[in-house]
Amino acid sequence: MLHTALAVLGLAICVLLAVHMALPWRLRSRVDAQLARLGGWLQAQLDRAVGWRRRQRQTRAAALEADRVIRRARESAQHGRVEGEWDGNVYRPKSFEKPKKPH
Repeated sequence: MLHTALAVLGLAICVLLAVHMALPWRLRSRVDAQLARLGGWLQAQLDRAVGWRRRQRQTRAAALEADRVIRRARESAQHGRVEGEWDGNVYRPKSFEKPKKPH
């Protein structure tokens, strides 16, 4: 059964390619453009269907990493390892301040 289906599919592809080669070049160009558009649309649909899971996983990983970095910064500030001050949820260490240059 499977061999027969594959043989029929192969024969159909060969017939379609033979018909494609027999077309005048203008019609062949138009058919090729339509097939390229259809292929692009199908690829976009597949990316949309499959890619949402990857984007969701990346967003979750980025949020977890941001939380981890913020927690580590707060802990180091509380233990006095780095001197600085909190302005809302932004921490500005004293080591970032540049010395004033005399004029």
